[in-house]
Amino acid sequence: MNYESISNILTLRYDPSKHSPIEPLSYKDFIPQSVNDVESKILQIIDNHLATQHKKLKFNHIAISLSAGIDSGLTLAMLKKILPDVKISSISMGFGDDDDEIVRAKQLADIYDCDFHSIVRDDVITELPRLISIVKEPRWNLYGYYVLEEAKKRADTFFSGDGGDELFGGYTFRYQKFFNNLPKNPDWKKKAALYLSCHERDWVPDQERMFGSKIKFSWSKIYRILKPYFINPLSPVDQVFLADFNGKLLYDWLPANKAFEKFFDLHIQSVFLNSNMIKFSTRIPWQLKYDPKTNNGKLPLRSILCKQKGFERFHPIKKGFSVNLDSLWNKTAKEIIIAYLNDNSEIVKNKIINDKWIDSALKKIQLNDGPDLRFRYINKVLLILALEVWYRLFISKTMGKNERL
Repeated sequence: MNYESISNILTLRYDPSKHSPIEPLSYKDFIPQSVNDVESKILQIIDNHLATQHKKLKFNHIAISLSAGIDSGLTLAMLKKILPDVKISSISMGFGDDDDEIVRAKQLADIYDCDFHSIVRDDVITELPRLISIVKEPRWNLYGYYVLEEAKKRADTFFSGDGGDELFGGYTFRYQKFFNNLPKNPDWKKKAALYLSCHERDWVPDQERMFGSKIKFSWSKIYRILKPYFINPLSPVDQVFLADFNGKLLYDWLPANKAFEKFFDLHIQSVFLNSNMIKFSTRIPWQLKYDPKTNNGKLPLRSILCKQKGFERFHPIKKGFSVNLDSLWNKTAKEIIIAYLNDNSEIVKNKIINDKWIDSALKKIQLNDGPDLRFRYINKVLLILALEVWYRLFISKTMGKNERL
């Protein structure tokens, strides 16, 4: 047991001490340079990357994840433009809620003459033992597995939109809060704390009470993880971009994808996460990627996409296969949480998680003192459920990978 790792995952949703599939960047990689013809260079990098991968992997049929967002839409348009003879199967995932992106994705698939396949799952936690056994880390948001499972039925190469948000400024809902609350002349610790406050679904107000005696949690330790991103001469905007790239992308999304890639024997690609695109995009001045006045991000990608067929009046939906936590709680999660998180939980008995905090969190969810706070506690108890499952799979070995919750 690495208790420091557990503390990090339960607070940041990732552990930066683990190996990442891509090398972390330093602040020097984000020092802006004067660039011309940004859109032309992005298109050239995408063209070269797709041509190289096509020659290397020799695919004539690929699968892609397709939502109503910028990254997957641009991926689809570029694939059809650069590799017109390659057959594309597009896959969209919904969760049985009214705001699913499936309808828009189906329209795009029709415009680009692609096969279209939709997956609708209102239960994404019953099979957590199997998914966690593959990823080997305590995570609950592993439902991307089902998209990859569907993709493997049709092709051996899969394209995602990974990296678009981190490299081109897509997390605008967080940037606005960060900059609106940024004091004059803040030190690195204030910026790190403010950055964390913009990721509030990853932690809860009584975070320090959540842990048992085995875990020596402190906010100072968490801040030190973020220190390299905020103690450098970059602008605050580029510091946030650096922290985003070196955070969840490298230590949460990509490791899970790599584990599933190996499990399915599937080549997972992204037009954004090749070395040439990373090197170019991180040098683009932030003003060319994010507009704080309109709070629009990914400006060059948005501009390119609006010139493509079917996207002339494009209005992206920032959802990205996200579960409606309230709906999930009412359908399946509440019953499962109560069954597995209690006095008999192995992580409670082994002093990793405080059972009194669990009781308090469940009461807070029930009281519903506001949707944001309720969702934060739902997200947190789901993560602790994943920790309980992980513990039983790999530490106590009292659960089998095929057991259903």
